[in-house]
Amino acid sequence: MKTIQYGDLFVDTGTHRVLQSAEPVTLTETEYRLLVYLLKHQGVVCRRDDIIESVWGEKFLYDTGTLDVHLSSLRHKLGWTKEGPARTVRGVGLILPHQAPTPNIVKIDPFLRELLMCHEDVLRKKDIRCYLRLTPFVYEIMVDEAILRQIFSAVFSLFLHHAPDGARWEIASQLTVREYTLTLTSTGSCPDFAEMLTAKQQAAFLGIPIRMGNRHTAEGDIMGVELSVPMESTES
Repeated sequence: MKTIQYGDLFVDTGTHRVLQSAEPVTLTETEYRLLVYLLKHQGVVCRRDDIIESVWGEKFLYDTGTLDVHLSSLRHKLGWTKEGPARTVRGVGLILPHQAPTPNIVKIDPFLRELLMCHEDVLRKKDIRCYLRLTPFVYEIMVDEAILRQIFSAVFSLFLHHAPDGARWEIASQLTVREYTLTLTSTGSCPDFAEMLTAKQQAAFLGIPIRMGNRHTAEGDIMGVELSVPMESTES
C-alpha cells in the first residue's frame, strides 16, 4: 500500500482515503486526483494544462475555470488558503512546496500512562488490574502522536468494554532489530472484527499493523492486541 504524507495529511493511494490530523477528509474523485497530482509534484511549478490533462484526462481548449473551482473546494476542505501551502503562480499554474514528513517524538512511557489515567474511573469501578511493562531503554519513538492516540484510545475502549470485573490487563513492549512492539492482553471475550476496523484503518496510514487474537484457557478467554512500529521510524 502506498501512503503519501504531507505534514499532518495522510493519503492512501490504494483505497483513496485521506486523513488530516487523524480525521477522515471526504473528497470528490476529482478533488482526490488533484490533491495526489500536487503531492506527487511537490516543489515543482505545475502548468495548468498539465494538471488538467492529468486530472481530467483531456485538454481544455479554453480555460473554463474548472481547475480553479475544484482547487478552491479542495483548499476549503483541507483548511488551506490562497497563500498556501498550494500557491498559484500567475500565468503558469500551481506549486505545492516540498514538505518532508515531520512525525512527533512520543515519550512512550508517559504517553501510555496518560491514556490509562484517562480511563482510571472505569478501571477502578470494574476492579481491573493494569500492569505496564516497557522494554528498558526504549523511551521515545518517532510517530504521529494524534493517530497513535486514536489507535490506542480505540483499543483501550474495546478492552474496557469486553473485560469482566476484576480482569488482569497487561501492556508489554518488546524491542527487536526491526520493530518496536506493544502487546495488550486481558481476560474477557474477544472484540468483534468490525469494532477494530477504525483502529486498524488509522494504523494502516502509518504502516503500523494491528493483530488481534483470542484463545481459551482454564482461567477463561484471553484476548490480545499487538501493534508494531517499524524501527525505520523510531528512536531509542
